[in-house]
Amino acid sequence: MTTPRLIVSDVDRTLLTHDYLLPQRVADAIRVAKDKGTVVVLATARSPLGVKPLADRLGIADLVIAFNGGWIGNVATGSTISQQRIPRADALRAMATAQAAGVRPMWFTGDAVFALTDDPLVAREAAVTREPLFVAETLEALPGEPGKIMCVAGRASDREAFALLGQTLGEQLSVSGSHPRLLEIGPPVVSKKTAISLVTARLGFAPDECAAAGDAENDVEMLAWAGTAMTVANAVPPVMQLAHFVGPSCDEGGLADAIAWLMRSREPRSTAAQ
Repeated sequence: MTTPRLIVSDVDRTLLTHDYLLPQRVADAIRVAKDKGTVVVLATARSPLGVKPLADRLGIADLVIAFNGGWIGNVATGSTISQQRIPRADALRAMATAQAAGVRPMWFTGDAVFALTDDPLVAREAAVTREPLFVAETLEALPGEPGKIMCVAGRASDREAFALLGQTLGEQLSVSGSHPRLLEIGPPVVSKKTAISLVTARLGFAPDECAAAGDAENDVEMLAWAGTAMTVANAVPPVMQLAHFVGPSCDEGGLADAIAWLMRSREPRSTAAQ
């Protein structure tokens, strides 16, 4: 088998540690893959603005999947290949429903984040990606149509509210978890899988020529689509069940082990043995 033509990787708690740091050995592994001619694409729930510093650092800013597949483009220039927004009426309903359920909804425009209350948990999440955070006085004051809405849980019981939101909103919008404390709401029929399918069709790659890495619920469809699925030890059980390779925790730079395994397994047998 030959070197994979594409690696698509989730960002938070897959490529980055739980503290949102990039292990040097993961950066080195990505560089090795690129040097061998493999295209590396980030696929994240983050906004284009929120993922740009990392994509710039890794030298892969020209093709990025953001907003869980709702945005595809070049984060260095801002040029867009594909973009979908949540229809405003649906977005306002989702914000109101989440607020009534007791969780903290965040409205992501791509340039800034808006919340309905001044809440430290919301401020913490916005600080992760260093996006400007504003408080809207009313629902109607929220601007335009968001790229995504992210709901933040503050209590263990809020996960029951997440399940209810999924049932209530799931028929009109895409709803998935990126972490036990985070629920991602996006435009209908948007996912990392649909986005990477579009990207690979443009590049002329088949799924079996591609590898995918992720750790959370919103990565499952993408991992099932790819010819090779990889993950890290902190992944949720459904991801573990799909993985062809499980590396150490993201905090140990486990994605580097996964990429190294992938490169070895795709070399001719005699070379890989050496």
